[in-house]
Amino acid sequence: MIQEHDPGRRPCKNHRIAGNNVTHHQRKVCIVTPEFPPEQWGGLARTAQRVAYHASRAGLDVHVARCAVEDVPFIPLDENSHIDRRDGITIHSIRLARETTLSPVRNLWECPHNTTLQMMYQSLDILHEREQFAFFHSFFLYPIGYVTGLISKRFDLPHVATIVGNDVNRYFFSPEKVALCKSALENSDIVVGLSRDLIALANALSPVAGKARTIYNSVELPVTRWQRNCAPHTFVLGFAGIFKYAKGLPYLLKALALARNHADIRLELAGEMRDSEKESFNIILEATGTRDAIKHIGVLSHTSLFDWLMTLDAFVLPSVTEGCPNVLMEAMAAGLPVIATRTGAVEDLIEDGVSGIVAPKADSLALSKAILAVSQNPDMASAMGMNARRRMELFSSDVEFSSWSRVYEEVLGS
Repeated sequence: MIQEHDPGRRPCKNHRIAGNNVTHHQRKVCIVTPEFPPEQWGGLARTAQRVAYHASRAGLDVHVARCAVEDVPFIPLDENSHIDRRDGITIHSIRLARETTLSPVRNLWECPHNTTLQMMYQSLDILHEREQFAFFHSFFLYPIGYVTGLISKRFDLPHVATIVGNDVNRYFFSPEKVALCKSALENSDIVVGLSRDLIALANALSPVAGKARTIYNSVELPVTRWQRNCAPHTFVLGFAGIFKYAKGLPYLLKALALARNHADIRLELAGEMRDSEKESFNIILEATGTRDAIKHIGVLSHTSLFDWLMTLDAFVLPSVTEGCPNVLMEAMAAGLPVIATRTGAVEDLIEDGVSGIVAPKADSLALSKAILAVSQNPDMASAMGMNARRRMELFSSDVEFSSWSRVYEEVLGS
């Protein structure tokens, strides 16, 4: 049976992991992640940071190993780690080399990732030899979960593997990576997914249901709540994120073109466009004729994201795959009317027609109808925004903390 936390369950705010007989080393955890603030502020980085703070609040000695790959062929292992102490957490910034080309004289079975993966393993090995961790906790199945699973099994230590989104939704369909993702799942004692959808797909690859837990992201409610602009104006729709396949931007642009036949609407895009996506993005812009209706405002800092959300009339997330989208939760917490597609944790976050509108994924017509419904019914939109804010009260930091504390209690108890 797949277990998950109940967003409505009242947490114990001052809960600390029990165990008077647990030694210092037995309370030491190594959280291994490819991203961590302030170097990155994406969804994965912010989730890893929150969990690290939760673990520290629960009384654990928290070490974070942030593994970053650099475009250099060699970095000495005795020079590749920098230690910093932030808010009671020890951060190990680990630099990994990457081979850029394959020499024709090399072994037939070698690949460009050998050095990087080997360095990651060796760096964690050296770190564990020095710190003597009680258990490991990885974020993202490949390469982090795969390598962390190996090091955990070697030392017969528990391993919590957290799946967040693309590690399941994308890498499961890569012939090169899927076996390593499966290894990460098999070499874990507990698998935590940020949505039931992710756990279900992981279970299709490797049986994890008996050791799986669903823990949603949390969000803080801002003091200031979104207010509707009652003056006549062009309806402003907003999207934020990395412009990549998973985010479903082509369907949003097609939906925008359809909706603009009936209403005055423009779209603001906040985020980063990858070079690999620029050609397809420009093609769909030309095909839909929406270029003049779109404003690209670039990457926003985490602190300025809220100010931008306050300027919108509605927020839309047209993803074809998702985990538990932080930016959607932040828009809802601000009281902004939201539209999102049915994927990942979206249906657990939004009560369709009550705290937002849930549309089918990869369906431009349905998405355009949802956009028109919100833009042409301002009273309904405002009511959904207020309900969205109340809904996010169920996904508080205390609830998330309680859920992770139970996972760590289970690990230490084993």
